[in-house]
Amino acid sequence: MKSIEFLSKGEKIPLIVKVSTYPEGNLAIKLYTESHSRLDFWETMTVNLTGLRAKDCAFLNPLDIGSRFPALLKRTRLAASTGQEREADGILYTEYCFDAKKLQRLDPEGYTYYARRQKGELGRKYERLYIALLRLSKYVDGFHYTDYSGWRCLEHSSDTLPLWVEAEDPTTGRQFSIIHQGAVMQLLVTEPDGSQKKTHFRRKEDMASTLLTLFQNRLP
Repeated sequence: MKSIEFLSKGEKIPLIVKVSTYPEGNLAIKLYTESHSRLDFWETMTVNLTGLRAKDCAFLNPLDIGSRFPALLKRTRLAASTGQEREADGILYTEYCFDAKKLQRLDPEGYTYYARRQKGELGRKYERLYIALLRLSKYVDGFHYTDYSGWRCLEHSSDTLPLWVEAEDPTTGRQFSIIHQGAVMQLLVTEPDGSQKKTHFRRKEDMASTLLTLFQNRLP
């Protein structure tokens, strides 16, 4: 098995990286030592805080030996800080984005399962909306969107939203904000003059249909 080396008081400890997922699909990484072809648990590298993380991103375990994980990740170039921080129970956690290719090499089976699970989690939940967004990106000239779902924090808060998409149509100058907060989903359309129209939905398919209707004259 391929490993990374943890340096401790001049000693090099080979660690086996095992990739898995937390229940909602977030990246989970545990470290093991190997002895006579048997893996012994060594430490958990990541923690699972509330909200969905962006692909290949996770908050590091900062406790005990975990305080030395940033140095390990920097030396091995396995991950880099995203700049996101979150406080929970008086402990500050820092988010890191891992190198997908390196994780794949270290644990091919585990990473493949994680990638498939993570990709499908949001896709299945809001499938029709994402299909609509992809269709608009393909056929409406200049239309583009940025997906902040599960990783961008709300202003003055550490909370994230399960659905948060910001889109723009340069041709008309309109901007679109799509969020799911609480029991309802919201589509906010901002016109070039600053006026806004807000629509609420309880069914995901209704939001997708409404979004496509706004561009019906420009779709094939």
